[in-house]
Amino acid sequence: MNKKIYLVIIPLIITACSGSKENKEKSAAVSHSVNSAMVEVSEVVGVGKVEPEKEIISLAAATGGVVKEIYRNDGDSIKKDEPLVRLDDELELIKVSQLRSQYNSQKSQEEIDKLNLRDSEARLSNKKKFLESVRTLALKGAETKQTLDDLETEVTTLSLTAEKDSATVKLSASRLRELAEQVRYAEAEASKKILRSPYEGLMLEMHIEKGSAVNQFEEYAEVAPSGSMTVRTEVDELFAGRLKNGLEADIRFVGSDSVVAKGKVIFLSPYLKKKSLFSQKANEQEDRLIREVRIKLEGDNGLILNSKVESVIKLKNN
Repeated sequence: MNKKIYLVIIPLIITACSGSKENKEKSAAVSHSVNSAMVEVSEVVGVGKVEPEKEIISLAAATGGVVKEIYRNDGDSIKKDEPLVRLDDELELIKVSQLRSQYNSQKSQEEIDKLNLRDSEARLSNKKKFLESVRTLALKGAETKQTLDDLETEVTTLSLTAEKDSATVKLSASRLRELAEQVRYAEAEASKKILRSPYEGLMLEMHIEKGSAVNQFEEYAEVAPSGSMTVRTEVDELFAGRLKNGLEADIRFVGSDSVVAKGKVIFLSPYLKKKSLFSQKANEQEDRLIREVRIKLEGDNGLILNSKVESVIKLKNN
């Protein structure tokens, strides 16, 4: 009887001791976390990469087609609105030429219709004056009623002709405006075949070749807009609240103590987010969040875009 009681009590004692040990470890872990947050540090290190101030931009084609000409290659300087690529635009140019010809013909027709209207109005005006003279003579008995009636009929006919010519002029003007819109639309469609740079800067990489096909909205090149170079870095959430704009930073290559550039913090993300720069997988598990920081570099540092670097941000004492 006593032996059975001992067997029951012993596991309970072991469980209680184990639970006490786990609670102590959890308590120590929480204490360590709190203490880490309270540690006084003079600098914060984040891993980032070198980018243009306006970031690297991927250019997309406004329309599709076959590449006919490439005007700029990797490493070339580019200007805003400068042609970079020309797609096959033969059909679009033929359409523009046809519509311009129609527009010019319609413009000439409008001029003819305006002249016809002026002629009709002139003949009408002259006939009205003659009619008034005949009425005056008819009242004096110097003209017959038949002559007066014939003139009134002619005036009515000329009035209708003038109204018709006026409507024709309006129709011609409307048709001319319509053709002008068609010409502008065709020119806009043709202009899409010339892929232009929306920025001044540097051509980093052209993804297409002469003779290759490009789909609408397909990315065909990457450019770096002109401006200062920056480092986009990520700082652990533990130190995110200690950062502020204007803090100085040293830039060095990962694993090196040599400073290759200096800069100042110009942007702090207003929220914490998941790592984005160097995550290995899209669904990678992460224990902590980060705050994105942008550091504007000073002077000519010779760093290559997309270089992986460390940013040592120096905290100032309040």
